[in-house]
Amino acid sequence: MAKGQTLSGAASVLALKGIIRSRLLFRVYATLLDGSTGVKTGDYLFTKPESALRVASRLVKGELGFSLVKVTIPEGKNSRDIALLIAKTIPSFSKDEFLKISKQHEGYLFPETYFWPTNVTPEQVVRDLKAQFDAKALTIKTDVDKYGKPIGDVMKMASIVEREATSSTDRRIVAGVLWKRLADGMALQVDPPFEYFLNKTSDKLTLEDLKIDSPYNLYIHTGLPPTPINNPGLEAILDTLNPTKTAYWYYLSGKDGTMHYAKTLDGRLANKYKYLD
Repeated sequence: MAKGQTLSGAASVLALKGIIRSRLLFRVYATLLDGSTGVKTGDYLFTKPESALRVASRLVKGELGFSLVKVTIPEGKNSRDIALLIAKTIPSFSKDEFLKISKQHEGYLFPETYFWPTNVTPEQVVRDLKAQFDAKALTIKTDVDKYGKPIGDVMKMASIVEREATSSTDRRIVAGVLWKRLADGMALQVDPPFEYFLNKTSDKLTLEDLKIDSPYNLYIHTGLPPTPINNPGLEAILDTLNPTKTAYWYYLSGKDGTMHYAKTLDGRLANKYKYLD
């Protein structure tokens, strides 16, 4: 039903589609059910015959008739990943339309479990994801204010930290290393941004990739990326805001996922030969 649809207009649409037989009876029922000013906006699904009373009740109450499906969005997924996840559960979901409107909100599409009707629109999904982020942001406002960095910088860094380490302990150490590099004017030299702009993971990167002149290439550009590179979870954001101070400047994840730290470049190279080569 279109926005502002009158009872008379709704009755005409329903009769035309064969959902009701008596327009008059529908209008009488709707009026008695307090729908005299119109019906609730939205797309309605009718899969079986229903009485005029039941149809009127649904439109007055806004019972669309679409079943809800569960979609879990893990931490650290970017908008492209989210589009694919939703489309797997809801095949009619427009991935392209979602990407058009979600890219500008990267970093602020909160990872969580959601329940959506099968006719959910990309606009509604973005609204829900952003609303959940806003709600979570309120719970950590004190932490953000205390750390003293703009929320935009925090989210950019948290999106990197989310992908660089898996445990809270390691995330806090990594955050400490990266904030320190940033303050020192050193390039962050991290791989996760390549997942965002090249769709390549660390093991697929080539030497040529590392030379690409992109603001997301933090091997050749100092500072943070232009935008967050994914949508971090609350724990990663909190770990980023509560970094562990160490003497380390370098880190890497071994083949078994264990993090190894070093104070010098020589130490980092030694770790690479020992744990990766």
